[in-house]
Amino acid sequence: MGFPMAATLTITPGGVPDGRRRNVQASTKLLHEWALMQPWDTPPVYELRLGPTPLSAGVDVLTPEVEAMLRVFNRYADLVGVTSTEILVVEAKMLFDPGAISQLQHYVDLVHYTPILRQYPGRMIVPVILVAFDDPILHQKANAQGIRVIVYSPAWAADWLKLRYSGRKMLQVQGG
Repeated sequence: MGFPMAATLTITPGGVPDGRRRNVQASTKLLHEWALMQPWDTPPVYELRLGPTPLSAGVDVLTPEVEAMLRVFNRYADLVGVTSTEILVVEAKMLFDPGAISQLQHYVDLVHYTPILRQYPGRMIVPVILVAFDDPILHQKANAQGIRVIVYSPAWAADWLKLRYSGRKMLQVQGG
């Protein structure tokens, strides 16, 4: 059985699939809830493999079959969604992580080389970091680099924070 060539791939909509991952990983749950409220032209794609195949097989010419097998190692953003004017490339975090900025920039670079997204010409590619808890310094740094930051804090996020961090001993600064 052969594998499809990269040019014949299609987007299979689905957003965040139901199941254990959405229920266990808070950032996935956050992403799913936020995505349900967006004005998508087509349902968003969860973990869309981006860009060209990053690996090689040590040969000059890859067959379509080998290339398809290597594509499973492509990087992916948490969500890629298409609106009437934009292609949103979204990375979701409960707590704003400085690494999310460079991670998202890498994904945006790869989007430009993702054949499937060529079916949406003229739409601006917009990097988005979705967070439940903002960090003003990172927020400003992301904005300065052209990244849209969206803070979405559902009621359950505070409970997640308490559950995750209430047992930790926090360092206290003494003196002045």
